[in-house]
Amino acid sequence: KRKQPMASLTPALARHPQDGWTYADPYPMSERYERMFHAIITILCPPPPAPLTEDMITRIERHVRGFMMYMHPLAARGLWLSFILLDWAPRLFFTSTKRLSQLERSQADQIINRFTSSRWMPIRLLVVGIRGSVLSAYFDTDEVHQRLKYKPIPFIKQRVELRHDLLSESALAAQ
Repeated sequence: KRKQPMASLTPALARHPQDGWTYADPYPMSERYERMFHAIITILCPPPPAPLTEDMITRIERHVRGFMMYMHPLAARGLWLSFILLDWAPRLFFTSTKRLSQLERSQADQIINRFTSSRWMPIRLLVVGIRGSVLSAYFDTDEVHQRLKYKPIPFIKQRVELRHDLLSESALAAQ
C-alpha cells in the first residue's frame, strides 16, 4: 500500500499556528501585582548568559496569566496567592525586611533555596508550582529554543510519522 504524505494526515505543526484559536484574556492582576510578578519571573529564570529580555518577561507573564484562565477558579486564585506569598515570604519568615521582588538576585536565590528545602511540604509545593508555571513558559520561548538549538517542529513531525508508520504496520498485520 502506498504511503500517504504527512501533510494530508496531520495539521500544520507550526509553533504558533494561524488556526483561528482565540486565547483567553490574561488572569486579572493590578499593575502593582504585575510589577511584582515581573520581578519574580526575573528571579526564577536562569541568570545570564541565558537569554532574558523585558519582552520575554512580558510574554512569560502573559503566558502564565493566560494559562491561569483555563484552570479551575480556585486553582487559579491559589496560584495567584502563591505568587503574593512568595513575594512576602522573606518578611513573613523574618529572613529580610524587604519583599522578594525588592531583593538582589543572589539574596532572593538564597531565600528561594531555603524554601525548597523547607521541612514543611506546603512551602516546598508553593515554590515548585510557581517555578513550574514560570519556567515552562520560559523554556517555550523562541529565544531559549534558539540558544539550546532545540527544534521542536521537526522532532514532533518525526514522532507523528513514526506513529503513523507503526499503526499502518499494525493494521496490515491484523489483516
